[in-house]
Amino acid sequence: MSIAICALASVLLGMCIAVRPASAQQPSTMSASPPTFATIGFHDVVDAKSELDDDAVTADRLVGFFDWLRGNGWTAVSLDDIARAGRGERALPAKAILITFDDGYRSLYTRVYPLALAYGFPIVAALVTDWMGPSSGSMVRYGSRMVPRERFISWDQAREMQRSGLVEFALHTQALHGEVVGNPQGNTMPAAVTRSYAAGVGYESEADFVATVRIDLASGRATLLRELRRAPRALVWPYGRYNATGTRVARDLGFEFALVLDEGPSSLGQPFRMARYLPTYNPPLLDLVRNLQPDPNERRVDRLVCLDPEALWTGDEATNNERLGHAIERVRALGVTGIVVDAVRRNAQGQITAAWFPTHELPLAGDWLSRIAWQMHTRAGVKVYARLPHRAALEVVGDEARVRRLYDDLGALVPLDGWVLEDTQVPTLPHFDGPPPLFVHRPGIPLSWSAWVVRERRQSMLPALGQGDGFDALGWRAFAALDAARPGLELVWLAPTRATTAAHPLADISLAPAGFGDPIADSRIAPVDPTLTRWFTGAEPPDAQVLARKAMDFERHGGVSLGWCPDDPVADLPGAAVVAPAVSASVFPVRH
Repeated sequence: MSIAICALASVLLGMCIAVRPASAQQPSTMSASPPTFATIGFHDVVDAKSELDDDAVTADRLVGFFDWLRGNGWTAVSLDDIARAGRGERALPAKAILITFDDGYRSLYTRVYPLALAYGFPIVAALVTDWMGPSSGSMVRYGSRMVPRERFISWDQAREMQRSGLVEFALHTQALHGEVVGNPQGNTMPAAVTRSYAAGVGYESEADFVATVRIDLASGRATLLRELRRAPRALVWPYGRYNATGTRVARDLGFEFALVLDEGPSSLGQPFRMARYLPTYNPPLLDLVRNLQPDPNERRVDRLVCLDPEALWTGDEATNNERLGHAIERVRALGVTGIVVDAVRRNAQGQITAAWFPTHELPLAGDWLSRIAWQMHTRAGVKVYARLPHRAALEVVGDEARVRRLYDDLGALVPLDGWVLEDTQVPTLPHFDGPPPLFVHRPGIPLSWSAWVVRERRQSMLPALGQGDGFDALGWRAFAALDAARPGLELVWLAPTRATTAAHPLADISLAPAGFGDPIADSRIAPVDPTLTRWFTGAEPPDAQVLARKAMDFERHGGVSLGWCPDDPVADLPGAAVVAPAVSASVFPVRH
């Protein structure tokens, strides 16, 4: 084993990973990763296409799916099967699927239950107890509107289904399947993961938020126990949104499983983060089937552009919103998939002077980041990656505990999809002894770059990465703080040099810098791993024609993902009309 490599890893990462000299490497061996299974989350089932909403499927589509499962060797499993497999008592079948239905629609009794009986398929059904309580003929608040109580099953129907032994009921919260105001601008966000905001009062405290979640889950659990004579062992988080706080509360209350909407397969090793595929828009059978076993090597296409909140901030709310609206429309016109947004204000020397979110650790430039992130999510349909450099944060706050609190505040108050790790001391990890978790490595096939494989690899190593002293360990601790508040957060690594030709093995996206003024040939690196993104940077926004030529040349030579910084959304620089045909993800690959 190379002592030098081990020493480097120990100093920079606070850990040592077993490596072998290249000349003596043998096939990797390691203990088997926890078995995985597919999980699918349906909602309403309707008879006619005219009755469909975003999450519903037609009855004939569901019957076709059940037929396909039976005819292709799949086994529908119950929570009992998963619990026994988790205890090592009995292995799951090779093609195991957990079938769930959320919200307790009337169709659960009239359409799904008869099919479960006919096929012998066990079902997990998640109920919102507040929707079950009102008497017949009354109205129930469903999201932002009122609907008849009869849209949902009755307790008598639930008891009948439970007696069949095929339907097990889970809690979908008591009253958290809705939204609360999450910032001063009035954006409404999922209640189960959002600290609410009230004018004149401010943000809900962390203690009050924890109490809200605890009271809701305890009350919903008690209601199901009273009505069905059985306490639910599974919790299904509304909208698939969850965080470390809610997970701790669920564990404390006695839940054994929690179902979310993360990408990828469910794992016996993660009972409180059981990933599910959510069918939307009544997908054809081919899509339903493909998503049961998604390709772990599917190439992702990223188009990123940076955004400085300072460019949109005037101090006047109406003007702020007008500029934000223009920025959103420009992002849509460009066809980008994500924005890299500054979480803090920095001076010409790069020093942090204020934050764009409320925190006790820095002055407030404006409570603006949450608004930008949510509007970009909901109106532009893009991911939002925060840029908050931990080394610069340490310089200004002077204490690692305060840096951690800064990231705690960012995660708690801003709906993010990822964080940019920028540090000159983050190394590419040496070879680690064995394939990443949840990945079966076959000779001759490269390691997967899929989102869930990267996530599991990172989660398995994160405790060790955050140990020890030094800026790098602090960076991993900062990411861990954000990921606790926003599980499933993507990590974007900003490489320190333009010579970077390999992606970071723990990053979802690696940004490889390139200059706008560099020769076009310098942008021709065709990464084998498409998580490596060419990141064009300069002192001013690029010329639209130059950027378009560089993008097309990059793609022509095999490049996949790219982005640029700076960008001026107010002045429309670079011009969206010129750049979009070359960079838009919606037209990738470009036809030359």
